[in-house]
Amino acid sequence: METKQIYQIYELLEKLDSYEIRNKICRNIKKYRLELYNRYKSVNKGVEGSENPYSTENISAYLGISKIHYKRLENENDKCKYITLDNLIKISYILNKKLDDFLKD
Repeated sequence: METKQIYQIYELLEKLDSYEIRNKICRNIKKYRLELYNRYKSVNKGVEGSENPYSTENISAYLGISKIHYKRLENENDKCKYITLDNLIKISYILNKKLDDFLKD
């Protein structure tokens, strides 16, 4: 791991766009959740009483937040994309993804 000089750290922080990072994380949460949702739906097609664990309602319940709050996280146009680290970690477990997967383009 490379060590940086203090001016390099300041340059990195000046380029940091936390709003875009939050958007990227939330886009990836939605993408990965929908992949699992659709996979579960196709595998359990016609199975009576099989509630999809990857629905927005169930994910929000797992996280202990309202369905509206969760839908705002996945909404591309919502400006208030605040997710706690605890909930991001929970989502990574639920969706079986590493935390850095949510930062990928």
